[in-house]
Amino acid sequence: MKNIPDKFKTKISNALDLPTDAILNLPRYVLVSNTSLLIENHNGILEYREQIIRIAVNDGVINIVGNDLEIEELSNQSILICGHITSLTWPEII
Repeated sequence: MKNIPDKFKTKISNALDLPTDAILNLPRYVLVSNTSLLIENHNGILEYREQIIRIAVNDGVINIVGNDLEIEELSNQSILICGHITSLTWPEII
């Protein structure tokens, strides 16, 4: 489905009642309080320190800032970050 335009993929996902984030390979974020963040559909770690973790996604970079940040779990599809998260920025969707 790499060569199919995103607008067409969105129409297909809506018609078949499928999750758009999965069809378009969009990142999905699950933030629990300010202590853990699950990111699905990532493209790798760009920077990893106790105060900042930068994760690549299709549309850009997610920046997680905080204290005592750790990567608790990592797979090809998802990454779980724990610690005291004070700031979170992600790419704008246009």
